[in-house]
Parts: sequence; C-alpha cells; structure tokens
Amino acid sequence: MSDKDAHSRLAEARRVATQELFKQGTPDYDPRAHQRAVEAQHKAQVALDSERAAEHPDAD
Repeated sequence: MSDKDAHSRLAEARRVATQELFKQGTPDYDPRAHQRAVEAQHKAQVALDSERAAEHPDAD
C-alpha cells in the first residue's frame, strides 16, 4: 500500500466516524455503526503508522 492510499483510507475513515458522531441525538444514530466507524479509523491509523515505521525504521 502506498502512503497516499494509507492517507486516503485514514481520511475516509475519519470522515465516516465524524458523520456518525454528528448523528448523535437523532433517530438516525446507531451506536454500533458509530463504534464500527471509530474502530475503522483506529485500524487505518495503525496501518498508516506501521507503514511509516517500515519506510523509516530508524525514525522515532
């Protein structure tokens, strides 16, 4: 996966999580959908961090 793909996936995951968050207090809010979106965002962040670490093993 390229760095751009990882960034795109993270940006999309953040967008979806934010959309779900803004539904709180409305009939459209589904806590399970929000939790899945947050987990997808976390997974995308971990993937991006892992990719960066693989590209720059000596960086902290």
